[in-house]
Amino acid sequence: MKEGKLPIHQLKDLIILKGCKKKGIIASGEVGSDVAIIDIDKAKKDVQKFYENYSEVLLVEKSDPITFPTSHPGRYVVIINANDISCSGALPFGILLTIICPPNIKYKEIEKIQLQAHQQCKELGIAILGGHTEISQNVRQTLVSGHMFGFVPKDLVVPNILSVGEKIVVIGNAGIEGTGIIISEAGKYINTVLSKSEVIEGKRIGEQLRVVDIALDINKRFKPSLLHDATEGGIYGALTELVIYSSVGIEINSEPPLSPITKKLSIWLQFDPYRLISSGALIVGINSKKSPELVKYLQTLRIPCKVIGTVTKNKGVVNFGDSVIESPKGDEIITALQNLEEKKNACDD
Repeated sequence: MKEGKLPIHQLKDLIILKGCKKKGIIASGEVGSDVAIIDIDKAKKDVQKFYENYSEVLLVEKSDPITFPTSHPGRYVVIINANDISCSGALPFGILLTIICPPNIKYKEIEKIQLQAHQQCKELGIAILGGHTEISQNVRQTLVSGHMFGFVPKDLVVPNILSVGEKIVVIGNAGIEGTGIIISEAGKYINTVLSKSEVIEGKRIGEQLRVVDIALDINKRFKPSLLHDATEGGIYGALTELVIYSSVGIEINSEPPLSPITKKLSIWLQFDPYRLISSGALIVGINSKKSPELVKYLQTLRIPCKVIGTVTKNKGVVNFGDSVIESPKGDEIITALQNLEEKKNACDD
């Protein structure tokens, strides 16, 4: 395609895909219109109804791009931004999308990205309010970035401040996102380590990146002190980030939940699964008296979960027994993919 903006007839077809219709949207995503206009008083009613709480409503914003290899960037750009919005306690409302594509792209590929975002937004009740789509030789592969906002009643804001004695609960398995990436990138070579049924299950696991519903549900029912989606650096990376500049530490006494499939991959490609990119795994800080109730509730929903540690006075330190968990210097997906390339080369020789 030619550099610059999309032709108007294509843009018109693209911006019909606007996700969920929301109360309070006065203007959004039209040809010749560069801004979204929102009636805040009307927009905030959904979150008041969800929480049955009418305290002052606050605005929460978040932006994040998709940088990992995937055939579903439109879906994932919605999920990763919505995850962080919901971990604050906020109900996601709207997103602005920026899609920058190289000249060798076809319009159908751009339309596919927008359709993915549209469908995911409809599932989550989020509106696509506009954004920007452009063809540019300054990118070698398509870049998709989202800027999302949501609303939360002041009484239901997740403080994200840990207190000594609280329990750390991990919901979902470690390395979820990384598992999907590895299987996708491995292609036929994955059959040397996983059975057909394991490949299918691994792909399913790798798609379970959404924590929006469970994060909001937990906040509504249990009012935790912290909700955090573990992304780059994995579970251990997230834990170190949570306390590195705080007045508390964390003592781990049990390994986080881990799928047998992810464990197999970690042995095959020699990486630490607890430092593998883990979007879809939710870290919760909660009062020690509430933690058994939380675990029991999650077990009724058949959601993997585990109390893995306790908040301590050991300022800025995460330890597991006598070992100190170091801050991440990168994500283990890099190690995994490098070792995967070596495996492929060895098989081809």
